Amino acid sequence: MKSINVAYKPLLLVILLSCFSWSGAFAADANEIDWESLIPQDWNPNQVFEDMTDEQYYALSDSELMILEQTVQAMFDAAPVVDAFDGQQVKIPGFVLPLEFNSTLLKEFLLVPYFGACTHTPPPPANQIIYGKLETGSKLESIYLPVWITGTLNVSRVQSELNESGIANGVEVQSAYSMDVELIEPYLDQ
Repeated sequence: MKSINVAYKPLLLVILLSCFSWSGAFAADANEIDWESLIPQDWNPNQVFEDMTDEQYYALSDSELMILEQTVQAMFDAAPVVDAFDGQQVKIPGFVLPLEFNSTLLKEFLLVPYFGACTHTPPPPANQIIYGKLETGSKLESIYLPVWITGTLNVSRVQSELNESGIANGVEVQSAYSMDVELIEPYLDQ
């Protein structure tokens, strides 16, 4: 009997080590993508402005500019997605805008392609914002530094409101993608 137990110890060790390193290997298998790949090729968010000359734009009244801004933001909020990414394991760089902190641990956030998106400017198109959720909190070093996030990307629209200190209060943000985040790590250009 002892020889059978001894024979299975190396196998048991391999299985246990595989279980502990599974999440790291899982994250390493993710497809690295960029933000442009999340935009359908036939969608042009600048079409409104391309149909207008500079003279026409500068001749708009304040109320016409407000209507144009609302039209563009509605188009951005309804931005189309690339359905092929639904359910895919991906890794993408970006900047974190915290939505929920728990004892300084990040639980929910928006990932955006450039610093200042949503806070200093109108929100980018919804297909350029990813709503991220972590099962367990992760410490965030700084919102000023880019990160890589890895996880399962889903096509699902989420409306969020930014209310954290340092972020414009009450800004409604539409995201067209969400991610079950498995890993957040500092951005290192690869």
